[in-house]
Amino acid sequence: MKCDSKDIMKRLHGIGIIPAVVLERAEDAVLLADALCKGGLPAAEIAFNDPAAHDAMIAMKKQRPELIIGAGDVLTKEQVDSAMDAGADFIASSGMNREIVEYCQEKGAAVCPGISTASELEQALALGLHTVKFFPAEAMGGIETIKALCNQYKNVAFLPVGGINASNMLDYLALPQIAAVGGSWMVDPDLIRNSQFDQIEKVSKDAVLKMLGMHVKHIGVNCTESDGRETADKFANLLQGSVRETAVGYFGSEMIEIMVKEHFGTKGHIAIGVNSVERALTYYRAVGIAFDEESITYDDAGDAKFAYFKEEIGGFKIHLVNN
Repeated sequence: MKCDSKDIMKRLHGIGIIPAVVLERAEDAVLLADALCKGGLPAAEIAFNDPAAHDAMIAMKKQRPELIIGAGDVLTKEQVDSAMDAGADFIASSGMNREIVEYCQEKGAAVCPGISTASELEQALALGLHTVKFFPAEAMGGIETIKALCNQYKNVAFLPVGGINASNMLDYLALPQIAAVGGSWMVDPDLIRNSQFDQIEKVSKDAVLKMLGMHVKHIGVNCTESDGRETADKFANLLQGSVRETAVGYFGSEMIEIMVKEHFGTKGHIAIGVNSVERALTYYRAVGIAFDEESITYDDAGDAKFAYFKEEIGGFKIHLVNN
């Protein structure tokens, strides 16, 4: 099964958090796939040194075709073949093995080898790779080491794994060069072993919502041109802010936008700030919530930076914007 490496890495970047899964029983695969997708994390890196991995990947892909599945801890060419036969979307390893990387490239498989030093990173770059796993992340200096590498190597994306959890993931995800983070806290082996898939869904959703950091950024109020400035003055006075004129109206403090030249929504709009509009789009689409596709704008890197939801609620259009 050949995979478009750039497309896979772009999709992983949108998901943001890649669950690192150890599966002891192939029969757990279907329920796990459902739990992750319902929780807003349609991805998993399955440890391929477990006998159940091959069959589990087949079952997960059949149950949830949208799930991006990686084969982790791959050490041999035979494991590459087995993973591709099972439908793996990408191959990952803990170390930088040139022979395995070249074999994956020959087979047309997206590959993400592990590195922890500048020398290993240069080996990956020499093979034409632009996304690498950084492992073991915390043990090798964490985000500070990645920042130091980024100062020297400008066009590399990192997928850090090892010691990352709900407490420190935002430190990593705040760095633009982080493609996604890998972690196992939402797929603790005990939760899988005890069939606590509802808990896996909940912890996954909690992780996504923390990653997104959603909050109300401002409220837009539709107003006539004749009343716009006076309305902005009143809001600024009430909220102890100042008036700022824009191309379409005014801000009466930074919390209230007075729309006089363009109206969005019957009554107005609500701006929701998020840490990443790109990742918010991925999450909401995964749980079945639609966007006004024509409203989406993108930054120079091709990531979404602004988007309106399709549905109007209570007379208000709602849009996402980067913090």
